[in-house]
Amino acid sequence: MIPVKADYLAERSIEDNILLESKQNSFIVVFSYLLMFIYVSVAIGFFPSTIYSKFALGAVGIGVVIGSLLMAMGLTFYFNAELTMISAEVVPFLILAIGVDNMFLIARAERDVPEVVTSVEDRISYAMKEIGPSIFTAALCESCAFIIGMLTDVPALRNFCLIAALGVVCDFLLQISIFVGALALDNKRIKAGRRDIICCFTKKANIEPPREEWART
Repeated sequence: MIPVKADYLAERSIEDNILLESKQNSFIVVFSYLLMFIYVSVAIGFFPSTIYSKFALGAVGIGVVIGSLLMAMGLTFYFNAELTMISAEVVPFLILAIGVDNMFLIARAERDVPEVVTSVEDRISYAMKEIGPSIFTAALCESCAFIIGMLTDVPALRNFCLIAALGVVCDFLLQISIFVGALALDNKRIKAGRRDIICCFTKKANIEPPREEWART
């Protein structure tokens, strides 16, 4: 009898590889977002002041970035496009960098409004009048660049450009709506003398001016 030798070849699918890579890199992504939240909260406000610190605003900003990332992924699945490993690993950091940059620009523009403008609504209006066109132009150019990149014949690169373009657009829309609204509410909190994070429970009688020696944006 002639012995029979059987050989087999096993391959993992793209979905399995994405799941494996996501599990391996999830800690890095979460840790990066946590570090960026701490940095934004400290740099965008006046730490360690309980009134002028902006940890709550920083949390909203990071939430906006996460929301725009989820929206981009959801729209990608809606268009029946595959989520590649490149997109799953690179896009979260790309959207984080763009979103944090927009947060600093908006907060800095509001801070540069003269103090003679006391109305919160007017301060936000002047700030967005100053920085809004720049943010819009940057988002438009970035999204157009990624859309042009979708013309490539490489499927992985085409899918990456699709989710990146959607992420940039979603981040811009959430920044000018949710983050700007949160900035207005945070300014009203400061004007009312309420502490950060626990503003609903405590209120400070004497509001001291913020100290400038900490890191500024």
